[in-house]
Amino acid sequence: MTNTRLEQDYDRALGWYPTRWRRTHGPAMLGTLLDVADGEGRSRPAHGELAELRWQGVRERVNVLVLVPGDVRVLAASIGTGAAAGFALVYLLAVSWVPWGPPAGTAWPDLPAFGPFRNPGVLFAVPILLGALAALGRQRMLAHLAGVLAVLGIVVARITVQATENWNGPGTTTLVTVAALVVVANTGAPRDRRALGSAFGVVTAGLALFVGLQLPTGHPFEATLLTDGSWWGAGVTPALLGVVGVLVLVAVGGLVRGRHTVLAAALAVAWMPWAVAGTITLRYFAAEDGASVLMAVGSTLMALTALVIARRVPQRPRRERA
Repeated sequence: MTNTRLEQDYDRALGWYPTRWRRTHGPAMLGTLLDVADGEGRSRPAHGELAELRWQGVRERVNVLVLVPGDVRVLAASIGTGAAAGFALVYLLAVSWVPWGPPAGTAWPDLPAFGPFRNPGVLFAVPILLGALAALGRQRMLAHLAGVLAVLGIVVARITVQATENWNGPGTTTLVTVAALVVVANTGAPRDRRALGSAFGVVTAGLALFVGLQLPTGHPFEATLLTDGSWWGAGVTPALLGVVGVLVLVAVGGLVRGRHTVLAAALAVAWMPWAVAGTITLRYFAAEDGASVLMAVGSTLMALTALVIARRVPQRPRRERA
């Protein structure tokens, strides 16, 4: 027999969900809740159950208002966390620390050292790497806290560069790109370990390869030290970012055609920090104003289009979202 009081409690809790969601999923959700309570012999909601339902209702309302759907945010954050960690690791080893090179302050006596490091990039690189480890350990709060520390590290690094006049940076391009990577990494809960690991592997391998090759110099793997400027001028070049941008566009288009809309939108969102880097480097490193505008406009349109398509795909009703 139906418990009227229990049904009313559940119905009020489901009232926190958006009207459209309640019309589509409300009756089935209410029936499931009542069936579970009946099977467990309960005449009252389980401890914390109503609070959880209300919280999930609030999240559904946010999903309605926010352009980026919840599933896309989770996947984009996972990809973004891995990509940020890959960037941080290679930058730390190749520019900021260079443990295989001569001690900081000896190769270039006029270059102000940052302790044992060649520039203060370690201030944001280490928190980003720790955040990725926290995400892999399913410690979401620690992962987001690491993001906050990374942002503080970006600010302190900027102040330190200005105070010491360290021409090895990290410069504006690096700091803006890292900030964008941190933002994407914190758009949702980076709980998809496979996406995180895949992004980390691809970005780490790709950056290490091209930073080592230094194709524009014609002297691959010969330079002992890599400055912040040569990171963008000889390693992660504007041309490289342009080619990768085209590949991402093709991949997103293929995923949309294959109806993998969540992955397509997440990849498009996760690409945006690199689009920022491409826009800046094309303008200031390659003096390609037209290509710079094309990178900015094209990447933005790609992300918006993929997000709109992803929002039109019906979402499976869930009682719990990460």
